[in-house]
Amino acid sequence: MTETKPNVMDTLNKLGWSHFFESSLTPEEKQNMTIGRVSTVNRSNCIVIHENGSKTCELAGNLMFGLDENEKPKTGDWVLFVDYGDLGIISKVLPRHNCLSRQKSGKEIAEQIIASNIDYAVIVQCLKIGLNLRRLERTLVQLQNCNIEPIILINKTDLPISNEQEELKSFIMKNYQAIPISANQGTNLNLLKDKILTGKSYVFIGASGVGKSSIINALEEESNLKTGEISQATMKGAHTTTSRELYILKSGGVVIDTPGTREFGLTASSSEHESSAFHGIGNLAKNCKFHNCTHTNEKGCKILKAVKTGVISEDEYESFMRLNREMEHYESSLQDRKQKGKKLSKIIKNMKKSGYKNRYL
Repeated sequence: MTETKPNVMDTLNKLGWSHFFESSLTPEEKQNMTIGRVSTVNRSNCIVIHENGSKTCELAGNLMFGLDENEKPKTGDWVLFVDYGDLGIISKVLPRHNCLSRQKSGKEIAEQIIASNIDYAVIVQCLKIGLNLRRLERTLVQLQNCNIEPIILINKTDLPISNEQEELKSFIMKNYQAIPISANQGTNLNLLKDKILTGKSYVFIGASGVGKSSIINALEEESNLKTGEISQATMKGAHTTTSRELYILKSGGVVIDTPGTREFGLTASSSEHESSAFHGIGNLAKNCKFHNCTHTNEKGCKILKAVKTGVISEDEYESFMRLNREMEHYESSLQDRKQKGKKLSKIIKNMKKSGYKNRYL
């Protein structure tokens, strides 16, 4: 088997290369094509980082017209391309280890991939906009669905806050091990830096204006990602990051900056393991009297008992149930769409068998 050159491997390892991706390559692919990781996806091309820098690449025709939208390269994907000097042609998108996704906004029931091959998601909330526990719970559930580890930051701790926000800040720090930081003043950035490891991939997510780009700038110290001010009228941040972009930190680690998102529409079916976002509800559910307990009116439901005794708040219970209903709706809608697709395929197949083309000759 053809071996990849050591200096190339050093670069790829810093980008997050692993045996998982290595095992999907043939000796011929290693010999004849260049391995790279997608840093930015544009309308008609991608920017791919490889051992010699970066390259603007386009999809080969069979991929452009043969792949579904979610199968096409996304930020964080590993690809193979043929180098033609000023331009590269992507011939293969390697299998993904995982991907961060959400449900598309609007009425369509579909998955939108934000980034792929992610080890950690850095969830950023900030005190100036205000902490949002419900949004945090939703994000944590989706990250668990996507098999991505969370790191929670509370930014702009140098700003004065109300007693209510101070209590919520303490709650999130205690129950979710959130790190309070100030990107502007550098407070506690060392605690975040200690979690950024060479060869691991980190996607920064959060609402507009929470300081994602500012935090990445502070981590790199020499970066200059575009940042914006929060509107004093609306207390909302401007969308200064307009696309998903991947960077290699000089200190180690790969980071992906993303545009602000208000929330994540859930894209997985309901199951008990997603309950870990609700500190303890998942463990309680395992001890319910019935294995298929709906946690609504069953006798022997440990969750209902915890709500009644005040161990779990009404708000947390309602959030837990609402997210479960959303996941169930997504799953049922997805299954319904698959069934309709199968029926349509069967109709077309039968029409072909009946010689429908001859009717128009």
